[in-house]
Amino acid sequence: MQMFQGQAKDCLIVFFAGWGMDPRPFLPMLGAVDVLLVWDYTHLPEAGLALPQGRPVHAVAWSMGVWAAQQVLAGQPVASATAVNGTPWPIDDERGIPEAVFRGTLEGFSEAGLARFRRRMCGGAAAMQDFLKAAPERSVEDLRGELAALGAAIRARPDVSFPWSRAIACMGDRIFPLAAQQAAFPQAEIRPGAHWAPEIFRVLLRGEKP
Repeated sequence: MQMFQGQAKDCLIVFFAGWGMDPRPFLPMLGAVDVLLVWDYTHLPEAGLALPQGRPVHAVAWSMGVWAAQQVLAGQPVASATAVNGTPWPIDDERGIPEAVFRGTLEGFSEAGLARFRRRMCGGAAAMQDFLKAAPERSVEDLRGELAALGAAIRARPDVSFPWSRAIACMGDRIFPLAAQQAAFPQAEIRPGAHWAPEIFRVLLRGEKP
């Protein structure tokens, strides 16, 4: 697990990105609020993530980051916790990515497979081209390793309790199906858009409410 932190301000947003990310896609979205960006879940800390004291902490998590956030923040005091296009059960036939889909993605992972995933993630070729302008600078081998490690950790680690205060699910999500997100979060706020939701991220990373 890796982290990037911006300028210190009155409150802190801890943003758990999805699988395969690094800071590059999110840096243009940052504003005046201090953001601790967490990515790369190849190795999760057994002791969790210690949060700074003395100011409100707001957790925001996207995609596989929803599961990672509650694994490493369990028991930590947070002022709010928002899940975006992800669930606490990321490999699950009813509440996440179906087991067969996850297994097929990992077994057939390649440059071509990554391009197909990103096209689905972004909702089409045009949106993918915009994403690629600031794509993560990580190799296919690195991403395959993270995906394999995530699969193993999700199956090995027990479920933990975490106080999600809000969930946002996009209608056009082709990674975490909308029905699965609604099964996990019955009160989810439904929005237009794809799995990659830069408009939502931009607002949440500035401490605003979309």
